[in-house]
Amino acid sequence: MKSNLLVRLGRAAAVCALLSQGSIARADTPVLSPPRLSRFVDAVDPRPEGPVERASVELELDIDASGNVIDARVLRSASEALDAAAMTAAKSFVFEPATRDGTPVPARIRYEYVFAARAPAAPPPPEAPVPVKPAAVSGVVRDRDSGAPIANADVVVTTDAGGSYRTKTDASGAFRIDGVEPGPAHVVASAEGHVPQRLDETLDPGTLTEATLRLETTPDPDAFEATARVEAPAREVTKRSLDRDEMTKVAGTRGDPLRAVELMPGVGRPAMGGMPILRGANGFDTQVFLEGAPVPLLYHFGGLTSFVHSRVLDTVDMYPSNFSVRYGRKLGGVIEARLRDPRTDGLHGIAEASLLDTSLLVETPIGDKLSVLAAARRSNIDAVLNSAQNSVDLGITAAPVYWDYQSVVAFKPTDRDRIRLLAYGSSDSFRVVFKNPNGGDPAVRGAFGGTSVFHRVQLGYRHRFRGGSEQNTELTYGRSDENGEFGQIGRVKFAIDTLQARSEWVGVVSPALRVTAGLDFLGNHFGGSYSGIPVPPEEGGVPTAISTQRQIEIRANQWALTPGAYVEAGIRPVAPLLISPGVRADYNDMIKEGAIDPRLSARYDITESTTIKAGVGRFSQSPDERHVATPIGNPDLKMSHALHASAGVEQKITEAFSASLEGFGKWIDGAVTATPEGRPPYFVNAQEGRIFGGEALLRMKPRGRFFGFVSYTLMRSERRDDGQPWRLFDRDQTHILGGTGVYRLGRGWEIGASVRYTSGTPYTPVTSSTYDATADVYSPRAGRSMSARNPPFSRLDLRIQKTWTFAQWSLAAYLDVQNALNAPNREGFSYSYDYRERQGARGLPILPILGLRGEL
Repeated sequence: MKSNLLVRLGRAAAVCALLSQGSIARADTPVLSPPRLSRFVDAVDPRPEGPVERASVELELDIDASGNVIDARVLRSASEALDAAAMTAAKSFVFEPATRDGTPVPARIRYEYVFAARAPAAPPPPEAPVPVKPAAVSGVVRDRDSGAPIANADVVVTTDAGGSYRTKTDASGAFRIDGVEPGPAHVVASAEGHVPQRLDETLDPGTLTEATLRLETTPDPDAFEATARVEAPAREVTKRSLDRDEMTKVAGTRGDPLRAVELMPGVGRPAMGGMPILRGANGFDTQVFLEGAPVPLLYHFGGLTSFVHSRVLDTVDMYPSNFSVRYGRKLGGVIEARLRDPRTDGLHGIAEASLLDTSLLVETPIGDKLSVLAAARRSNIDAVLNSAQNSVDLGITAAPVYWDYQSVVAFKPTDRDRIRLLAYGSSDSFRVVFKNPNGGDPAVRGAFGGTSVFHRVQLGYRHRFRGGSEQNTELTYGRSDENGEFGQIGRVKFAIDTLQARSEWVGVVSPALRVTAGLDFLGNHFGGSYSGIPVPPEEGGVPTAISTQRQIEIRANQWALTPGAYVEAGIRPVAPLLISPGVRADYNDMIKEGAIDPRLSARYDITESTTIKAGVGRFSQSPDERHVATPIGNPDLKMSHALHASAGVEQKITEAFSASLEGFGKWIDGAVTATPEGRPPYFVNAQEGRIFGGEALLRMKPRGRFFGFVSYTLMRSERRDDGQPWRLFDRDQTHILGGTGVYRLGRGWEIGASVRYTSGTPYTPVTSSTYDATADVYSPRAGRSMSARNPPFSRLDLRIQKTWTFAQWSLAAYLDVQNALNAPNREGFSYSYDYRERQGARGLPILPILGLRGEL
């Protein structure tokens, strides 16, 4: 049975890298061309006669400057016999050699050798056979950036039944192939100097399927290495995604992808590095997911870095509102991060050290189907601050420390199955000793500190069916430990055991219908004790003397179970229109209440470059367990609900440059708020909220030397307490401006800058105070709620990096300067004992971070 050359060329995706000629092989703008196969040798199929399934062997071929294969290695095995047959045939291949600036050079490529399936002998035909009409495929191949047609491009159509058809495009970039077997098929287009693209189609008998394939130019001018990737159409109204080039190069983040989210449209600035504020919502109303499982935090101490190593992340998606029914239990927005699989082409490692932290990553394949990755990081802040403390009397003793780790084990027994085992965790600890309360609240003295640690283990299984359907199941167990001491105020020691399970089925019923359904279970067991003052309200509070507040003690040993289920459809009544109706059901056994939330979104492609979109949906959120637990909360609290609505337009100016404009609104009902003067039952569902605004985004994707984006949000966020007029929400930020840009200078040099400006957040001013003789403290008297604003926040971050690339490894040195202009951004106030004087609490000062990173 002959193997299919075109399948192998398409599936290989033309991933290759030119071998360097010296210890450092760099040019400013080399012209690179990959090798092209000129003589193919068919392998002898060693499998016995009769029906067999399709099989493939992934090879790594070394090709000399004459085009001959000088060495071959198996990267992914099919069997010992098939490996040997593929190796024997591949060593006889002859290529047109790769060239650099027109000069032939050696190259190394990946090549997938496919042994076609053999079906069982066909049964005798019926007396009156019904002929099956063949299908046809036509289309055009264009350059993604310029839109110009690509002549003489290779187009390969392969079918799941084993058929293979090949042609080339004409001068106008057009092609047509007739007589194709109906059923699932794969269309692959490739051309010199471009990254191949693959489209999966289902061909109906007797019909013509049209396809447009847009090929990217080779992205990296220093090495010919790329992978084709076809993105599925967005189903949410608003989905902001960052690809890997953008994620790791944004100034002010030290290459941290989750920090780069802060510059996207609709993302407000939290105080002191808390959870991002998505479209004016409370930070508590936003959920962060890692591989589909919720995690308790996003950033380490002070918000300087996230809890995941930047080079382990694959994608980061942000949904500021109107998100899919796949996500629930939150009113605000969703941030989802996904980890990549370990590399399978050999041993790789990354070691990095900076003034902020030190990290190490190692990954390697183990055999043909198993690969592993491990990463760990530990802060250096404590060493730096302790050195400063020894030389300057700061009046406090401070030693913040954080660490985190991630590990991935990926096993792929077949091309359609993947089993992954993930383990990750994070820890933050700090300790501050106030030597002198400086005449303030006498309760604020002594040792303040704590440790927050969490660990997660996840087992996941994915199976992809023929035709595009897919099934995913993940089971996650985690534990979080919170321990803290707050001077004379109180103590906390809590453990939370978390069990999360999700199973999702994606069915491609037809090209016009796609159905997603899933079960989503989350259970948290709370155990531990707390002594101290009650939980403060989430927002709208005013400074209160700690000495005058009641002291409480609680112990907990309770499960909070929240099962959920969802179903969503993607319907295309006509090719340009995608309608996505869905519904989600959630239940919380702690408050004995459930919710059913319908949602609907739609996208319509007016042209190939212009898309309009809109969506509306209901969202429900259970109250924080701390607000429910007695004696500090109200066990009769109910769910809060929100209505999201948004509409907008997306415009492709070029394939790399795009713009979008969107308006949005959120209406919140039954939000939890504290009772006046903290009277029982302490918390009630008595607050409404409304948020409305608009966003604009201009974005240049990484296609050449420059990429970046600039975003602007105009927004107003308000709340209304029971019986009171509307007021500003204390996370309201009228103007939000963010932007970043990165420019590759060549010869390993790269520079970047990021800027951020937001309106100051509202706060309730203290107008006077009264003296409490019993407690011997002053109590503040508040003015009109949220009637004052902090000054605007502004920040400029700069970054420069130099990379040296050697034959087997690279070394990068970088300087990342956060708050380069040393703007004194105010995060709040500290008051004197009688509230007559106050001092602004300054945010992050200028912070230059110098680091080195080596990569193998």
